[in-house]
Amino acid sequence: MQDNYFCDDLNLASVVLLAGNSKRMGEPKQHVVFEGKTFLRHIIEKLADNQNYINKMIFVGQQFDFQSQNLVKEIGGIWVNNVNPEQGPLSSIKLAINLLDDSYAILLWPTDHPMIQSQTVRMILKAWKAKQNFITVPSDGQRRGHPTVFPNWACSELLKTPLSLGAKSVLANNPDKISHIMTEDPWIRVNFNTPEILRTHSVCS
Repeated sequence: MQDNYFCDDLNLASVVLLAGNSKRMGEPKQHVVFEGKTFLRHIIEKLADNQNYINKMIFVGQQFDFQSQNLVKEIGGIWVNNVNPEQGPLSSIKLAINLLDDSYAILLWPTDHPMIQSQTVRMILKAWKAKQNFITVPSDGQRRGHPTVFPNWACSELLKTPLSLGAKSVLANNPDKISHIMTEDPWIRVNFNTPEILRTHSVCS
């Protein structure tokens, strides 16, 4: 049985980014099948495993992605259309944050990192609860990975950040407010953005 860690004044929304055109992959990444499930289905199952930690689930994608919209509706998630996906991931992040009041933190999850282990997600969320004012990000000791929790003050910074700079600039500008969570989960850094990478990991699985 999962513990319910959240109280009324501690709010977290998951934000899954689905609006990219996926030119290198050749099809929308959320529809790519790996180990018998689409990327989006993998992510949704990890969120469901950690549902007691998350108040809202937001998915930002393109308006004609009806397959994803229907799946999000089935699970009670919130769908947001990004009509200008060419503006990059930060444009989607801003759309999601604008749906929330200023008490919310977000768990930011790009769709090209679908295989992160459920227990890794739980570890990140528990670590963020213990240090709620910190950006909480998994790391293998050499590089950061995904997903990342941005606390409410960082969400405000994301809203003010120019699209050209991206979300990483908020981390770069606040190195003393980052909590690195060490993990051996190899999937935090595996970015499935080409068919070649997909085939490589299919062979290794």
